[in-house]
Amino acid sequence: FTGAGLSDFVAVVEDALSGLLVPVELELPYSCGQEVNLIHEVGSIEIIDYREKGTYVMGRVPRSLAMKLDKYSVAQRDGLVDDESDEDELDWAALGKGRHEKKIV
Repeated sequence: FTGAGLSDFVAVVEDALSGLLVPVELELPYSCGQEVNLIHEVGSIEIIDYREKGTYVMGRVPRSLAMKLDKYSVAQRDGLVDDESDEDELDWAALGKGRHEKKIV
């Protein structure tokens, strides 16, 4: 066995398996180290960044894991006024969908 063609085989298998994975963008609290390890084991991480509030991960995971981690999704926070953001900032996506309302602080 020479290993010739092995890299091509691996690429084909990776392509086939990547179809079973869904994209995620998460910010996991530092207490969720096991979840980050699980993403490494069963998915793929494209970007990982250690931020003030937790570990930011952008990658692909099986749909079942994505559903379990949904509460950490960055997309879940889209449209919410962040503590550090300008209070008058508009949520343009929500505005386009007719669901914008100014939050009173």
